[in-house]
Amino acid sequence: MNAKKILPIILAIYFTIGLIIVINQNPWFSFTKNALSDMGSLKNPKSWIFNLYIIGLGTLGLITAKALKRDVLKIAMLTLILVGVFPEEKPLHAPSAVLTYLLSFLDMTLYGKIWRVIGPGTFILMIALIKMRIGLAIPEVIGAMAIIAYMIYLGWRE
Repeated sequence: MNAKKILPIILAIYFTIGLIIVINQNPWFSFTKNALSDMGSLKNPKSWIFNLYIIGLGTLGLITAKALKRDVLKIAMLTLILVGVFPEEKPLHAPSAVLTYLLSFLDMTLYGKIWRVIGPGTFILMIALIKMRIGLAIPEVIGAMAIIAYMIYLGWRE
């Protein structure tokens, strides 16, 4: 099996298992009351677990985007690495997090086909859910799942 097919699957597995581990290490975390990045806060003694997880996710995402030959998605994955490098209290954290999603959805839109709808549609859904005050973690996970689904699609489209 080639890298284009296997890397997105590994990314999906890493995302899922890693998130389960990080949440298990932070029993106070709530999907409806927290952002995912709260687990990487400087105030959290176990922040290193989340931050290393995000750096690893971004690195694996970057390798995957490179294999898929998606330049905008590569930049999005670089910004995801910065989310882990800069905890939520640092000035570069929020712009890095927002850029991760915006650039990923932009890549979907540029690719076209149904992704021209899924990218902006997911972004609009995320904003709507945030405005409904259901917390940040649920919209963040929905966005991440859309990005991973896109990468799986790209790897298996041939």
